[in-house]
Amino acid sequence: MSREDNKTEEFYQKLMQATNAVNAPHFGRKPEEEFKVNIRRDDSVSPGMFKPDPLNPGHYKAHEVTIKAMRKDLFLAGSEEFEDLEKLYICQKCSQELDTQFWTFCPYCEAPFPKDLD
Repeated sequence: MSREDNKTEEFYQKLMQATNAVNAPHFGRKPEEEFKVNIRRDDSVSPGMFKPDPLNPGHYKAHEVTIKAMRKDLFLAGSEEFEDLEKLYICQKCSQELDTQFWTFCPYCEAPFPKDLD
């Protein structure tokens, strides 16, 4: 199992232990909804950016590096928002501010995240 898989599983286990005010499980084990985001490679789009795809409404275009840098395991827990899981980091190479919950490395300059970022 990769390091990313371990982190995802560890976070999932923490979520499953959460309880509500009456000490019942706060989150269900099965997803209520699943969303698929369609992103097409287009290297004319700047790295780290997304643009609506004019050929396919509701789809997006992104640079190859952006697509590679994206986390593939994004999820929302219940009605919680992404802001609740926000983990901001300033890239040491290009100084871009990134939310590491969305990226596996910097989508702007391809710099890896430090190992001790967790």
